[in-house]
Amino acid sequence: MDSYIVMDAQARMPASCWGKYRKVAVVELAQPGVVPQQIHPRHKTVKRIVRLWDRLYAGTTDRCAFAKAVAHAKTLASELNSA
Repeated sequence: MDSYIVMDAQARMPASCWGKYRKVAVVELAQPGVVPQQIHPRHKTVKRIVRLWDRLYAGTTDRCAFAKAVAHAKTLASELNSA
């Protein structure tokens, strides 16, 4: 049975960007129960990256792009896990 989780990490941005930027991914695990350390398609515990949102501004409210992407990613992961 496939297992899907939501992961987030700090995004790489140029030094000229002020603020916090993050990325969000829905990841299919190769070994259920083992959480990968990084969002990378060649990581040994990652089977594939289903969806990736990259370089999202992480603000302080639920209206920021990062919070909206996390909510969408959780919905997508729960749909995939229930199927």
